[in-house]
Amino acid sequence: MKKYKHEITIEIMVGLFMFIVLIALGVFTIVLSRDNLFKTSYEYEFVFSEVGGLREGDNVYLRGMSIGRVRQTELKKNRVAIFVSLDVPITLRRGYEVEVVDASMLGGKYLKIYEGPEDAPLLGDNVTILGSKPFDIITDLGEAVKGLQSMITAVSEGQGTLGKLLQDDALYDNMVMIGEDLKDIGTRIQDGEGTLGKLLYDETLSEDLEATMTSIRSISEAIDHGDGTLGKLVRDAKLYDEAALMVEDVRAAVDDLREASPITSFGSVLFGAF
Repeated sequence: MKKYKHEITIEIMVGLFMFIVLIALGVFTIVLSRDNLFKTSYEYEFVFSEVGGLREGDNVYLRGMSIGRVRQTELKKNRVAIFVSLDVPITLRRGYEVEVVDASMLGGKYLKIYEGPEDAPLLGDNVTILGSKPFDIITDLGEAVKGLQSMITAVSEGQGTLGKLLQDDALYDNMVMIGEDLKDIGTRIQDGEGTLGKLLYDETLSEDLEATMTSIRSISEAIDHGDGTLGKLVRDAKLYDEAALMVEDVRAAVDDLREASPITSFGSVLFGAF
């Protein structure tokens, strides 16, 4: 009898342990799947031409925050339908974007939603929400490597400016000659030859130039102060007015002479005949 009771006790303990394990597995399943049975979810369907490896369970982001996950992916003829379950509703407007983005260089994807400009009109009801074609970083990286290899090949074959600089001996010789000429010009300037060399190293010429600049500065200051004829013309308003009146008088006299010229010519012809 004692043996029978002992076996029953063991069976009850084993059954209770298995029951606790099943409950724990259920809790862990709910937590790991990030499903909240008591929270409202919002279902949306997006249509893509391709999804670039997006899988069920991948995150959905809005304004940099995770707001849900991909619930299901389904092939429909030449399209892929993505069903998402979101924690918050979204308001899509004209100019919206739904795109598949790489989670990192190591792999993984997530769905990124941009609702559109705030001043744009809202989408109508029963509108198919189209997703953008995903950016394949591996493909683009491969294309970039191919382009780099092509450029290296062209340079090694002497094509283009860089290729000619590396492969064309005549061009290299010309560059060397230009360098030598520049070096010679620098040496001559340093030795005080030529106008530039004298300006830099001839103390007498430098002193003359400095004296000339001082004189120019003095003349400018005198004009600015109203000294001399030019200074008075610049600074004396009365003299300016008189000069302006004189110019007007001269212009009037020239106009009078121009008008009287035909009469004078006619008189000369008329009286010249007698």
